[in-house]
Amino acid sequence: MRTDSLTYYNDSVFVKVRSPSGVEEHMPRIIDITSGNLQDKPKRKFKYKKWILWALLALFLLGLLLASILLPILLSKKKGTTNSTTPYSITTSVITTPVITTRVTTTITTTVTTTIITTTVTTMITTLITCIYPNVITPLNTCVNVQIDSDNCGEVGNICPSNTSCSAGVCTNVPGIQLKNPIPIWSASTNGTADDQMYDVALPWSVTLYGTTTDHVVVTTDGVSSYTNTLIYVKYNTEVLCLGTCSTTYAETTLPSDAFSSATAFPFWDDLFIYASTSQGIYYQSEGTAPNRQLIFEYYMSHYLQATQYYHFQVTFFENAPGVVQFKYLDATDGGMTCTVGVQGTATGPFILYSYDQANAVQQNLVITLDTNLGTYTTSNG
Repeated sequence: MRTDSLTYYNDSVFVKVRSPSGVEEHMPRIIDITSGNLQDKPKRKFKYKKWILWALLALFLLGLLLASILLPILLSKKKGTTNSTTPYSITTSVITTPVITTRVTTTITTTVTTTIITTTVTTMITTLITCIYPNVITPLNTCVNVQIDSDNCGEVGNICPSNTSCSAGVCTNVPGIQLKNPIPIWSASTNGTADDQMYDVALPWSVTLYGTTTDHVVVTTDGVSSYTNTLIYVKYNTEVLCLGTCSTTYAETTLPSDAFSSATAFPFWDDLFIYASTSQGIYYQSEGTAPNRQLIFEYYMSHYLQATQYYHFQVTFFENAPGVVQFKYLDATDGGMTCTVGVQGTATGPFILYSYDQANAVQQNLVITLDTNLGTYTTSNG
């Protein structure tokens, strides 16, 4: 290539050259003043190459984009529909464009019922028992007292009408023993008439009156209930409970009485009597659970030489209220006209007097609660 001339155009230097074939061409040149050499500067060709590179890059990216879209479609068409089965579920997948998957699960539950048959062998052992009259044996091989049992009055199976009781083997309108599980201190149907006999009974827990406490009972047929630190004497005829030394005095007086030197309860101080072959007697029973138990004494008897006059009442001590005693009257023929009711600590007091030979002072269902700690009493209808 031969250089013919230099041409300046818009501050650019162009060199007119002739190719070996004789074609003339102007080419821009850069003059290197230092070296005196001319260098080619193909600016436009370089600019064209840049555009070509950008175009190729764009085509490449477009190809990647198309491949990412078309490849899943082609693969899904190739695979079609896939079914999978497990022992307890069925799954169906359907693929479209765009990809949507629907899953249906069916659960199968199996219930197993086991029947257990148990065979029980019962061996019955019959033991013959002996009953002493007035206790009589029943078909159930138990003893019942036909003198006082309302379900077996006079004989086994004879049931007294409601609101009546069994006394001396006869159904009567006189109230029977109210305690559900009475323990007899003296029972007329078994022990006969109460007169000059005595035996002792251990109490299930201690009772207290005017600071005197005891857990044992000694019963005399003279009618005295006397409490010491270890003994209770029950006096039948005079119907008093003595917590200490007691007296056989049956003639009632006002309180305090010098005949009783220790703490004494007077539920019905009078000349009473227990008649044989009846449901009369003195019984007791503990009710409830500690520390809220109640110890109940139940008296059922008649007046001396007046068998048709009935006196039936209860005396209750409270485990959770030491020093408190309660009298409840179920029947009192003369209304308390010839009796003393109250409590006293010693022969000279302290004492609480409710009544003394007072007509109609004692009525059916009367309840008297005496508090020896406070020296007071209250009344109510039971």
